[in-house]
Amino acid sequence: MWDWILQWLPESLAPWAVWLLVVCSYFTSALTAALGLGGGVALLAVMANVVPPLAIVPVHTVVQFGSNFGRLLTLLGFADWRILLWFSLGGLVGALAGGHLAVNVAPAFIQVALGAFILYSAWLPIFKLSSGRRSMALLGAGTSFLGMFVSGTAPFVYVVLKDLFTDRRGIMATLAAINTVQQSVRAVIFGLLGFAFVEWWLLIALMIATGFLGTLTGRLFVDRAPAALAQRLLQIVLTVLALRLLYVGVAQLVQS
Repeated sequence: MWDWILQWLPESLAPWAVWLLVVCSYFTSALTAALGLGGGVALLAVMANVVPPLAIVPVHTVVQFGSNFGRLLTLLGFADWRILLWFSLGGLVGALAGGHLAVNVAPAFIQVALGAFILYSAWLPIFKLSSGRRSMALLGAGTSFLGMFVSGTAPFVYVVLKDLFTDRRGIMATLAAINTVQQSVRAVIFGLLGFAFVEWWLLIALMIATGFLGTLTGRLFVDRAPAALAQRLLQIVLTVLALRLLYVGVAQLVQS
């Protein structure tokens, strides 16, 4: 049984790294389900430290698709489909534009970009836009373009949407719907551009499965989670991981 599992796991990952990612998928999905945000970026930070640079965004995209789709199923009746429509129309344009550039970027640049993005998401305020159709389409285009390079753009979407809902479940459901559509488009584009998802299918399946279990766990704490404490701890962990990424990426650029 173990030999069968090993033959379908990526050769570029050590067994300990595989199981680390599977476990982290559970906890980061639970974090997002409980607090509404943060798990995707946390998982991205972990993956960026153990997964080959050119595979980080494609694999993270599919895993997060599974996590967000599972979250959407548990909150389906609370999503705002009008917002999703305008966001998705702009997002398709942004993803197509960014895809052709993302596959040609050097791994060291991806590590530096991810490190900078994670630090920014953890500590700095993110700009806000109005809630009109044009703003939603522009936000969709911009975050989808950026997502082809760094994947975890949910914080940018969250700050725009959070003031539009009085029910916390509404923002969580709509954000899950937006992420589901955005990540499915991104995954298709990466596939068309030649990324070999078949080499990663078992790891992705395991991470999606534990991610869904994490979503179910996190839903139990959605109204009781100590958001302020969790956010501070998340900031500290993300900072450490991001600084490591920046160090490795810059060191590679200096040596090249």
